[in-house]
Amino acid sequence: MARVNSRTAVAAVLIIIPFIVYFAIPTYNTVNPEWGGVPFFWWYQTVWLAISAVLFYAAAVLIGRKG
Repeated sequence: MARVNSRTAVAAVLIIIPFIVYFAIPTYNTVNPEWGGVPFFWWYQTVWLAISAVLFYAAAVLIGRKG
């Protein structure tokens, strides 16, 4: 059986977080509050897109490190 080190486990959690958030549709399937005229659903998705990019990058760095 393969041994999972702590960096790989942390990377896996970082990758799973956005999926949990995206699949929790009832939590953000609403129009209000608006932000700059943009409904909540759309700006929430956009913000999480940026957060997901940061989390995926962090996971890639953790997995790619030698040591």
